[in-house]
Amino acid sequence: MGRDKAEIIYAQSPQWRAVEELLRPLCAEVFWSCTPTQQAQWGIGERAIVDAVAGHGPASGLHAAFTFDARNIAQRSERNLKAPCKPVFLSSSPLVSSHHAAQEEVKNINVVAATSAWLVVGCDYPLIETRDLQSLLHERSPDADAVVFFDERKNEIEPLIALWEPSAQAQFLVAFERGEFSPRRILRSCKLKMIPPRHHSTLSNRNTPS
Repeated sequence: MGRDKAEIIYAQSPQWRAVEELLRPLCAEVFWSCTPTQQAQWGIGERAIVDAVAGHGPASGLHAAFTFDARNIAQRSERNLKAPCKPVFLSSSPLVSSHHAAQEEVKNINVVAATSAWLVVGCDYPLIETRDLQSLLHERSPDADAVVFFDERKNEIEPLIALWEPSAQAQFLVAFERGEFSPRRILRSCKLKMIPPRHHSTLSNRNTPS
């Protein structure tokens, strides 16, 4: 696109800030997957999640988020500090237990992150509203690894506006370690609760200038 999509202003605020405002009613805390430069420019401090394994696009951001708690607790332990209360990334609903065999396989990779759900929202979906994100939370189920929007026109799920339960995170980390870097392909292998978007335009992203 030739510019930072997170910095585009569609209404009154840059998109990275606008998405935060959408999420505030739903969340205990909001975190950003961003670069060190963005972290400094935006003044978000420890709420920035910088890629631990760079070079794989959105998959690197998801990997960083799903291992975020484990890395932070390890760092705090090194400073002889108590482990922090677990931040809830873009979700305020009680955790729905969702056990999956893949959790055991990644227990040494991501022990802490495999205990709380993450609601992930890409920065290039300017038509998303808080009510859309709330609908994902409302559809959580003990039988689902993730809740996703399904675009009937494209016959595809949208992995970057989705609720990833611990079991989905575990499967993602296993696949990532094996060299699979497509969030959509990884989610397809999970047990999904698929819901229609409020309107087909809701899932429109801004990858090209207009």
